[in-house]
Amino acid sequence: MNYQLKALPLFERQFKKFFPKEQEIIRKEIKKIQSNPALGELKKGALSSVRVHKFKIHHQLYLLAYEQDNKEKTIYFYAMATHENYYTALQRYLK
Repeated sequence: MNYQLKALPLFERQFKKFFPKEQEIIRKEIKKIQSNPALGELKKGALSSVRVHKFKIHHQLYLLAYEQDNKEKTIYFYAMATHENYYTALQRYLK
């Protein structure tokens, strides 16, 4: 079952900063999430509705935060960045 994809403004800004080859890697990871929304790790606490999928680009670990809406069959992509201060910034963005 495929879900519709919606990127929020923060995700779009972060995505544009990558080179085309890196963007292609990110698109492949997004397709993996689209085909299996439970792929990412479900977070706890203030981010309890958010899942985070981890993947590497050029030996650097990136985290991609998204939320799955089963009613609307939609996946919302919130943010993507390296691990440093990632969860703190994501929590601030979602408030």
